[in-house]
Amino acid sequence: MKTSTWFAPGILGIAAGLACQAAPAGDHADEPTVSYELVEDWAGTPEDVGTVSAVDVDAEGNVYAFRRDANDVWRLDAEGNVLDEWDQDFAQWAHGIRVGPDEAIWTVDGQGHQVKKWSHDGRELLMTLGEYGVAGVTPTTFDRPTDVAFGPDGEFFVSDGYGNNRVVKYDRNGEFVAAWGEPGTEPGQFDLPHTIVVDSRSRVLVGDRENARIQIFDLDGNLLEVWDHLGSPYGLSIDDNDQLYVADLVNARIWIARASDGELLGTIEDTKAIHWIAVDGQGDVYAATPAPATGQFWDDPSEIWYLRKYRKVAGN
Repeated sequence: MKTSTWFAPGILGIAAGLACQAAPAGDHADEPTVSYELVEDWAGTPEDVGTVSAVDVDAEGNVYAFRRDANDVWRLDAEGNVLDEWDQDFAQWAHGIRVGPDEAIWTVDGQGHQVKKWSHDGRELLMTLGEYGVAGVTPTTFDRPTDVAFGPDGEFFVSDGYGNNRVVKYDRNGEFVAAWGEPGTEPGQFDLPHTIVVDSRSRVLVGDRENARIQIFDLDGNLLEVWDHLGSPYGLSIDDNDQLYVADLVNARIWIARASDGELLGTIEDTKAIHWIAVDGQGDVYAATPAPATGQFWDDPSEIWYLRKYRKVAGN
């Protein structure tokens, strides 16, 4: 059931082989059924791939995997073939990766406290925000940032997550515009803003991870709505149809909802340890996790995965 709090006016059923769950019929019972199938060993075995913190897709369908332990970026085609490997000094602790509207590649260094913008081929560093190794709460410093999102007029937003619990807005040139948020559980406060996207209505959706909710703001940081029905949002992605995908590590699930109103459309189940998510132009879903092979996440070595593809399959 959708539950939300409003602060201003303001699937497709999923089934079958992946233990995907269909949404209640409701007003959308006549929509075509869609399912997803896991592409086995896409991009190789876990030993081949290594831990992956984040993943995104460009306009041509190329996939970018930010590998944590290797501290590099793989560019892959849709079939999982590695086309290129970039080993620049990306991060002390790889966390987030996004392909911007101009196809530039953005990387987020959680423990290095920096956000970097790279040319599309990954060779040229175009912009750096934050001071390396310096945690702060000023317009020019972060404290373990997590993600970056892009507004309609070139502005962009950084979720400054682990330490500062805020969102920071910059203009297209990287000049500070504003910041909002503080630690807490009240509306507008955060307990680890871990992921951030901007939808087609120019609303900023922030995955408030430890509060298990998505908070929605306008471009100036005014709170519009809070959704608490889509689990614990570790990663957010929006496709070309303004459909929202939520990576939920706590519940081992991908939630799929309309970005416009949060209406739940379905889920993909059994996505244990999922940390990040991306969707391509075909509706295929890519998932990443940096969870180490030893530790709390895996009960059996056969469960381990670091980079996955879920192929969209049209229903009958």
